[in-house]
Amino acid sequence: MLLACLAGSLAACIDLGRRLGSEREELRARMTLADAAIARCDTLAAANGALVAQVDSLRIYREEALSARYRAEADSMAVSYPDYYLVIDTGQNRFQLRRGDLLVRSGYCGTGKGWTANDLGNAWDFSTPRGLRSVQGTGENPYWYRPEWYWLEQNMRPPTPEQLVVIPESLSYTEQITYYNDSLTASERVYVARVPGVLGSYKIDLGGGVLLHYGTGRGSNVSHGCIRLSSADLEALFRTLPVGAPVLIY
Repeated sequence: MLLACLAGSLAACIDLGRRLGSEREELRARMTLADAAIARCDTLAAANGALVAQVDSLRIYREEALSARYRAEADSMAVSYPDYYLVIDTGQNRFQLRRGDLLVRSGYCGTGKGWTANDLGNAWDFSTPRGLRSVQGTGENPYWYRPEWYWLEQNMRPPTPEQLVVIPESLSYTEQITYYNDSLTASERVYVARVPGVLGSYKIDLGGGVLLHYGTGRGSNVSHGCIRLSSADLEALFRTLPVGAPVLIY
């Protein structure tokens, strides 16, 4: 009886050993497959990284080529255009008021900040459009009409018409500025859609929603696409550039 029990135990141990050996072999095979899969993933990741780098490089080369092209156009304009025109460099955030090949005035400006996103995943391209434009019109005492993205960018819901705060139109422009700054609370000012004073005393319209106006952050890419200037520079350009004057942005 004891021998039979020992024989049975021995047979069970041998069978268990075979099973363990088989499972080890299967585990080794699975590990080999896993290592191969990881290696393929690493290869794909490396290839994807290389492609992304190439795309980024192509984008940089394209931007440099465009800038070179627009700078060449500015040089050509200096030779061929005899009247006042404006050149804006969005990389250095500087402007040049020129007349032919004569530099009349230069200074810092603020230009578009590029792609911007809010906490909800909405994104906007607030770049200043480049290329050759012209002055479409000018104006004094401009208003800023807040677009819908103003509230969305701040993770707010755009107000309904009933929620908007309206400044009395019976007030003069100067009185409206005082009313906006002194008579409204900070939370009320957010809901004013027609804002006086924030763009300065003048505007120069380049079309497509792009304006030259007063603003802070000059020397940086800070705006929603417009070109921000100091009060003195803005007035000088307003009094110098006629409607139709070329504006080259690069």
